[in-house]
Formats: sequence, C-alpha cells, structure tokens
Amino acid sequence: MGQWSIQVGDVGKIAASLSADTFDACFCDPPYALEFMGKDWDRCLPGVEVWGEILRICKPGAWLLAFGGTRTFHRLACNIEDAGWTIKDCIMWLHSMGFPKSLDLGKADDQ
Repeated sequence: MGQWSIQVGDVGKIAASLSADTFDACFCDPPYALEFMGKDWDRCLPGVEVWGEILRICKPGAWLLAFGGTRTFHRLACNIEDAGWTIKDCIMWLHSMGFPKSLDLGKADDQ
C-alpha cells in the first residue's frame, strides 16, 4: 500500500510549508460565508489565493472536493475556478437540519 497522510488545519496557514505537486486530492469543508450563529470564522469564503495555493500543492490532475453552503456555493465555485481549477462536476448532498429560516412552524398550521 502506498503512503498517505491527512493534513488537518487552516490551509491558509499550512499550505505554504508544503511542497508543490504533493497531493493527489483535497477534500475540505471551508467556511460557507453564512455567518453561522454569528461566528467570525464563517464570515467569508476562502479567496482565490487560497485555492491557488491548494492547486500548487496538488499534483496535476488532482481532484478537489470542497463542501459549500447552499446559498454561497456558486461564489465558492467561482473562486476555485478563478484560481485555476477546472470545474467538472458538482455533487450535491441535500438534507434537512431542522432549522427553518423564515417560517415559524408553530404558527404554520394557523394559516
């Protein structure tokens, strides 16, 4: 079996220390820019420079799987593409979290 490793951390901080053309794939769950529950870490999407750095450390032909929010994935995809990645497919994982955003379910039956 070949060697493998999992790198855990903020890619903006650790990627610069990694060699170019090292990884066969990148699977990540970046911030969605939804300001989830008022958290500062979720205020903005990773920019083009971050995705460019990921491209640098990945081997040619590597795959990138980046999770995104339903309301902001299009901006995420643009940043990824602008960094030099080729968008080939989009995988959707749709599920309900039980957080209604604009409807008070307690009053829904009254209408």
